[in-house]
Amino acid sequence: MLEELNDLSRKDLIKILAVVVLSDGYMYKDRCLKLFTSSKSDCQHEFFSDLCYNLFSKKPRKYHVKFDRDGSIEKYLQSTFRSREAIAELLKLNKSYKTTCGKLKKEEFLKLPQPDISFLLSSCPRIKWLAFRTWFDFDGSISPFFKLRKKRDIKNGKNYDYFQVQFVCTVRIAETNPSLVAQLVRLTDSLGLNAIIEKKNNWSGIDGICISRMRDVGKFVSFGPMTDILVSRKSNRFEGIKKKVICLAVKKILEDNSILKSKYFKNREQAMAYKNQMDKILLSLVK
Repeated sequence: MLEELNDLSRKDLIKILAVVVLSDGYMYKDRCLKLFTSSKSDCQHEFFSDLCYNLFSKKPRKYHVKFDRDGSIEKYLQSTFRSREAIAELLKLNKSYKTTCGKLKKEEFLKLPQPDISFLLSSCPRIKWLAFRTWFDFDGSISPFFKLRKKRDIKNGKNYDYFQVQFVCTVRIAETNPSLVAQLVRLTDSLGLNAIIEKKNNWSGIDGICISRMRDVGKFVSFGPMTDILVSRKSNRFEGIKKKVICLAVKKILEDNSILKSKYFKNREQAMAYKNQMDKILLSLVK
């Protein structure tokens, strides 16, 4: 069991388990709980297993699963926890753990009871933070980079071009369910984090929430994720690196006054040279 959860009450531990089920897990026909991830996410399955054991005195069964996708064999991990007691307790917190429409039409699905995290919104700040960090563990991403922008000023009727290199970092939670996304924004608001809803061309038109204000990013990275989960292969730069390491790198950059978070240049060449220098510093911190 993670040390941060050791002193939590049963009432609060079940809330954290509910977050796991709502994020990357699912409730299967009111018979069992399942967690299905990439083969490199063993720490998440250990987290799920520890929660189940501490709450219900038994552990899920974990399987290694292979699928043939377009001629390529891909490996996954699946944990299955069969416990009617667990399902009954989770359903007391939230009537539904179905977050996507599946085979139903969008309109039909949205008429059904929707996932609800009121049980978190009424919790104390510590539980809210633990829940949000758990959500980040399973459905979150962090993307720091130095961005080069072209700027233009107009003085006395003349255009003056210049360039800015700025440190940018986004913290995202991927979620498509409209009800959950709206409540995630309320959760982040209660933690003093400004989150916006991102759009996408999918069943709901929603991709999740994004936090990009630097003071909010700084507040989040001071906590970081719950486990040693690795960045997935969706990332071109950070695949296989622990999310914790990236959060720590961002924290160091934000706290290092010798690293300018924004700097201006008269020409692109100077700006690009500085950006490359800053990129090397960032990579050295994460690798």
